[in-house]
Amino acid sequence: MPSCINCNAEVTTAYCPACGQPNPPKKISIRNVWSDFVSRTYGFDGMFPRTITDLTIRPGTAAKAYIEGNRVRYYGPIGYFFLMITVYLLLASILGVDMIDYTLKSNPFGVDPAQGKNAINNDINNWVIENFRLISFFIALFNIFYAWLFFRKSGYNIVETSAIVFYSNGHVIWFSILFLLIYVFTGNVVNGVFSFWLAIGFQFYSYVNFYTHQHWFKVLIKSIFGFILSFFLLILCFRYSSSHNCYANQR
Repeated sequence: MPSCINCNAEVTTAYCPACGQPNPPKKISIRNVWSDFVSRTYGFDGMFPRTITDLTIRPGTAAKAYIEGNRVRYYGPIGYFFLMITVYLLLASILGVDMIDYTLKSNPFGVDPAQGKNAINNDINNWVIENFRLISFFIALFNIFYAWLFFRKSGYNIVETSAIVFYSNGHVIWFSILFLLIYVFTGNVVNGVFSFWLAIGFQFYSYVNFYTHQHWFKVLIKSIFGFILSFFLLILCFRYSSSHNCYANQR
């Protein structure tokens, strides 16, 4: 009796009952390589495009479905969050974007990129870019804490609250990808203030769709305060880290 080349289990059907490996294994061809890519990228039954569509139209509904136990319909919130960050950074790398220069150009206070690179510690700038995933993750953690604190009467615990936060923070990266493409192909930079308030706007939209037990105006006020407090808490942490690094370098 033939055995599975993946797990060595006995196989009598077209697929291994233990691990799902095709039996017999197919030879490599353009068709099955493409099929494998699509199935792994988009998931079962179009999981990835469905996640994008529903997070755009009804993010709160998608988060609630995941919380209620639907683990097949959508990408998990943490996985989606880190996937979007990876896509953004990978795209910037492929397009050859100098992220330090791009960040300085989008500075809402009009810092000249040429002067900025001399005035700002390059080590700190590089640390921010290299640790973009970590910084984004901490922003999400701060958002989770304030969302749970401000909406604790909703009945969602802090882990359940993380679903809507990771989904909304991950999905808003599509705007960052769009702005990056605009910069690459037109040379125009979207002002950082606009990006900041756009992120708040989408988070508000997500929260209104998720916290349906409260009036939208209350949700608006709480979401704005939560976002701003998270942002300033991150700045305080960053300034502390920067001053500590500068002191260490001087020594």
